[in-house]
Amino acid sequence: MRRNPTKPRAKPTGAMRVVAERRAIEARLAALDGESPLRERGRYSADNTPSVEFAEIANEIVAKELEFASREVLARRLKELGRAQERIRQGTYGICEGCGRPIPRRRLEVLPEAALCVPCAEQNEQRTRPAPAAGHVYGSFRR
Repeated sequence: MRRNPTKPRAKPTGAMRVVAERRAIEARLAALDGESPLRERGRYSADNTPSVEFAEIANEIVAKELEFASREVLARRLKELGRAQERIRQGTYGICEGCGRPIPRRRLEVLPEAALCVPCAEQNEQRTRPAPAAGHVYGSFRR
């Protein structure tokens, strides 16, 4: 019996990658909502004394801070992907918002929400990076 060969998969388009990334981030955010350790466990026993060790409470606080930071990064990325979807609808996806040149395909594969080419992104980062403190020289010690 001869099997039908499977069709080679088409390379994902920019729109497909943006939608896939958005779905993945939405799923991660939903998972974070469901697995918070402080929601699942009571903080005190019936006589109002702490029911868990202090080290465990500290671990929960650190976990909560990491969860908050993760949620913030995911929410920011979700917003950027929404902007990318809007650029797809407008027909400007893959065009650098800084210089108007095409963004390299490899950059869009790695970062589908990219709105700037690498040179423009680097310039933007240099403009928005805070200036070093007065008298401080990075990478060396002052004596």
